[in-house]
Amino acid sequence: MSPKHLTLERHADALRQAGGDRRAAAKILGCSPTTVDRAIRRLAELTALCAPYPGLPGDRRRYRPEQVAEALCQAGGSRTQAANLLRCWKETVTAYIKRYPEVRAALDARPPRLKRPDQIVDALRQAGGDKRRAAQPLGVSLATLYQYVHRYPAAREECAALDQVRRDRRQCTPRGNPERFSPDKVAEALRRAGGIKSHAAVLLDCTRTTVGNYIKRYPEVREVWIEARETMVDTAQSKLYEAVERGEWEAVHFTLSTLGKDRGFTTRPTPPPQESAAAEYERRRAEFLADIEKVYGKDEED
Repeated sequence: MSPKHLTLERHADALRQAGGDRRAAAKILGCSPTTVDRAIRRLAELTALCAPYPGLPGDRRRYRPEQVAEALCQAGGSRTQAANLLRCWKETVTAYIKRYPEVRAALDARPPRLKRPDQIVDALRQAGGDKRRAAQPLGVSLATLYQYVHRYPAAREECAALDQVRRDRRQCTPRGNPERFSPDKVAEALRRAGGIKSHAAVLLDCTRTTVGNYIKRYPEVREVWIEARETMVDTAQSKLYEAVERGEWEAVHFTLSTLGKDRGFTTRPTPPPQESAAAEYERRRAEFLADIEKVYGKDEED
């Protein structure tokens, strides 16, 4: 909307809807915050709407003070996080804190934002090392908990120990599910399938990706997989030998073009031998001198 069509009533209505927040009012009006600031400076009626006040008749607030107080408690007193919970601007939360005593009281009654190392360690122990669950009773976000863990050496050591206990207690696949098969069972399925992952997955009633994850995770499974593949190659080579013995032309042609290419049995043309750099230089120099002699003639010695 063009600023020319924004009247005093439109500015006042937008400011009432935004609870005095100029940026929110600008979004409602579809203009820039600078336009709203300019109108507030020019019109005294709009300045009264932006001043701290307990409320005006007909004021349509976007949030109740109880909602803002609850958001501040959930955010641990952080105005930015409270604004994210309410989906509004940080300045809107600040305006509610200045305007309503109950919101200020909820902000003052919050526990201290800076947590002690023993509190972080106790929360991690109660959550069993799960950082997302440990952040909830502390009243902080997951990112803030990571900052505490990196800040306090005791919390960092406890977190590393709990992570190791979780890994030892529960070996998980990349999807986070408990392992369904033992390495020996997967190795036996690969041996029966001849090293083909999809066939082993059918025998185990799982996906091909699961079999591949076992091969990457366990060296003994990988050794069985490689051995099964080599066995299949040896079997194929023996079948090829039998076909050559029977005189089948396709088998003979394939054997000569692969194993006998060193003896000249190949379908690719033999590339010409490459001359050395010195020989190429002498050849090009002789060609250049021959061209010069054709144009200027042979030099005669005095």
